[in-house]
Amino acid sequence: LFEVVQKVRQVNAQRQRLAPQRRFTGKSSSAPELATNPSLELDYIVAVPRMARYIEVSSQIYGIYLKYVSPDDIHVYSIDEVFIDATSYLKLYKLSTRDFAMKLIREVLANTGITATAGIGTNLYLAKIAMDIVAKHIPADKDGVRIAELDEQSYREKLWSHRPLTDFWRVGHGYAARLEAMGMHTMGDVARMSVKCEDVLYRAFGVNAELLIDHAWGWEPVTIAEIKAYKPESSSISSGQVLQDPYEFEKGKVVAREMSDQLALDLVEKHLVTDQLVLTVGYDTSNLSDPMRRMRYNGPVHINHYGKPVPKEAHGSVNLERFTSSGRIITEAMMGLFDRCVDPNLLVRRITVVANHIISENDIPADKDADQPDLFTDYEALEKQKAAEQAELDKEKRLQQAIIGIKNRMGKNAILKGTNFVEGATGKERNEQIGGHRK
Repeated sequence: LFEVVQKVRQVNAQRQRLAPQRRFTGKSSSAPELATNPSLELDYIVAVPRMARYIEVSSQIYGIYLKYVSPDDIHVYSIDEVFIDATSYLKLYKLSTRDFAMKLIREVLANTGITATAGIGTNLYLAKIAMDIVAKHIPADKDGVRIAELDEQSYREKLWSHRPLTDFWRVGHGYAARLEAMGMHTMGDVARMSVKCEDVLYRAFGVNAELLIDHAWGWEPVTIAEIKAYKPESSSISSGQVLQDPYEFEKGKVVAREMSDQLALDLVEKHLVTDQLVLTVGYDTSNLSDPMRRMRYNGPVHINHYGKPVPKEAHGSVNLERFTSSGRIITEAMMGLFDRCVDPNLLVRRITVVANHIISENDIPADKDADQPDLFTDYEALEKQKAAEQAELDKEKRLQQAIIGIKNRMGKNAILKGTNFVEGATGKERNEQIGGHRK
């Protein structure tokens, strides 16, 4: 919103210079009105996010799709976007791909009042690009509906010269900057380089060059069926947040503690355990824009998503001695990781905590050392120690389960810890959000 306010101020300064008598006679957020009346000040609407409502409507729209398509042929990409493999339904409904897309769009409009945009492609990538790029540049019908189609040939004809590269799916600012540094400014340039000297791309992007080259040519071999069938070798759950303001080291650590404790509760609620934790901390741009702070930093610098220099993020992992969902063990390990990895002189802006190698609590492997006795170990004392530790863990787990039960019945803020009231803590506020957004 801050950037919107700044930009609107700049636009209105320019409009006022061109307005009759350099005075505004009113305000408008309508593009046609602003275009025809130079004496109007640009206005904007601040809409408060309502994530609970968005999820409700998204579920309603998904239900509409299920009237016509099996869930096996739908891949939910985000809260407002899905991929549908319509191949087997065209003959069933005796419709073309365009007519089938329009049928779904019309029903969504009739039931929710929401206008949808569709991209049709011979593969997932082309469908996505048709929607993201082509549909935005075609006129809408009377209901605001836009449908665009691409195949491999039309993709090359229409989009090989398209700029900027960041408009293309999975090409971020970092990729685009590296490609442009090598003289490639369009997908056509990438395709030609793949023919002339693909080693250049593999040296720059490693195995990811294969995906980049495929997409440059409009190829995408992965299908929805393959996405549905995919099972990762290792699973994880994570939680991340971008702080509203830059945090000093100790305040950042408070947030990391809250997040670690919540991560443990998530594991308990899902009956999962982990044996590895990962912490990633992103730093604020003011660490380099502030001259005094800049003088104190001599480490590596990274260009962020907005093209601004920031200190390279802190990243580390720690292996636990056992599979666990203990909040005490997880929080202590994560705090040690924070102390070890995070620069105490830098301002923190982003924190992500991850529980890796998660498995069901029923699948915990047997102790590898259980069958390796030696003459120097007091096994009776060891067994007593293990029993005492397990009793403490069982007691903690019962407490965690009680906390989860109270939160589920009474709301997430029905029971809080002292950490949640420390300066800088965000847990209480985040408990009133969905996915980091207001409900």
